[in-house]
Amino acid sequence: MKRNLVYLLMLVCSVTLFTGCSDDDDDKVNPFGTYAGTLDVVLTTLGDEPIPFQSSESVQLIKGSSDTNFSFLLKNLILNPGADGAMPIGHINIDNIDLVLVKDGEYTFTKKISNLTIAAGDKAGINKDGWMGPTLGVLYPAGIPVELEGTIKGNKVTVNLKIVLEDMMDIAVKFAGTK
Repeated sequence: MKRNLVYLLMLVCSVTLFTGCSDDDDDKVNPFGTYAGTLDVVLTTLGDEPIPFQSSESVQLIKGSSDTNFSFLLKNLILNPGADGAMPIGHINIDNIDLVLVKDGEYTFTKKISNLTIAAGDKAGINKDGWMGPTLGVLYPAGIPVELEGTIKGNKVTVNLKIVLEDMMDIAVKFAGTK
């Protein structure tokens, strides 16, 4: 009887050695953070040909109030950087964006707003009054319409941003980056 009890105890102990906690959370992708990459911009003004340009930038996806909510931040947007006709725009900050899980490690997001306010940038060498964002706020007191959409796959993000300034210009921004 004692021997059977010892065998039973050994069996129970050996079974617990081969079980463990699930590692499902180990593969979970954290979509929030800073992504460095390429910003492709096409600027179209009334009556003119589209002007494309490219620069290396970074965007931030900042966790919001839950795991499925975030803010998008593109700091110091400058149209046609490095050229004589460079136009410093400012910080593009869009809050309260819902993140939709497509499948493991892949997300999509969209946000359409009609009242974006663009803050002055803080890049060295550009006077605070040189940023167009606050001036655009005066020209468009109700705000600026913006459409944002994108995907996150693993540690890569793609973002499309469309800013429409009625009777002035359209700004189409495409960003692809890696965290």
